[in-house]
Amino acid sequence: MECEGHDSEGKTYSSTKEMWEEEIGGEAAEAQHRAKEWYTKGVGYWEKVEASVDGVLGGYGHVNGRDVKDSNEFLVDILGERLTHNGHLVALDCGAGVGRVTKNLLLKHFHEVDLVEPVSHFLESAREKMKVGSQSKSVANHAVNFYCIPMQEFTPDEGRYDVIWIQWCIGHLTDADFVAFFNRAKVGLKPEGFFVLKENVARDDHACRICIR
Repeated sequence: MECEGHDSEGKTYSSTKEMWEEEIGGEAAEAQHRAKEWYTKGVGYWEKVEASVDGVLGGYGHVNGRDVKDSNEFLVDILGERLTHNGHLVALDCGAGVGRVTKNLLLKHFHEVDLVEPVSHFLESAREKMKVGSQSKSVANHAVNFYCIPMQEFTPDEGRYDVIWIQWCIGHLTDADFVAFFNRAKVGLKPEGFFVLKENVARDDHACRICIR
């Protein structure tokens, strides 16, 4: 379904296809170059942002508590009996930022969590937070791998994850890389694993959360 919209400079587009043609269109070589510029500009923006919860949430750090609460209820519901079994649960946090979701949500349910984040100072902040947490609490759950890699270039280890959590970051990918990411990342899921994609795609104040099995 196509719909019109506008960019941050106020330019109006009749469809997402028109927007992508404007941003990264052209012959193959030119399109590849423009896509690279798209990602470079995106990371460049976040490299200037403070490595804090308020920073990664664009000044809306106050929503963190409610967001985590709702995500926790959702995750408990879809994981079901797996939470009470003795299986070794592993999650991947995509676009992990400073580790907000990993620390406040995923580590409460998963024995191991890996983080993927292209902004190096965000990832280092997450690493430090996880280090402090592991020293102050005698818990088995811990962050394991910190991948400083953009999602459009990341491929997970085969069959490692029960859940691949993607929140407030997928919009940074082009449509083609969006599809390509899921095609690559699905090999990282265990047989009963699933993706959770949480994005601000709502209209009329209705929340939207998607679980893809």
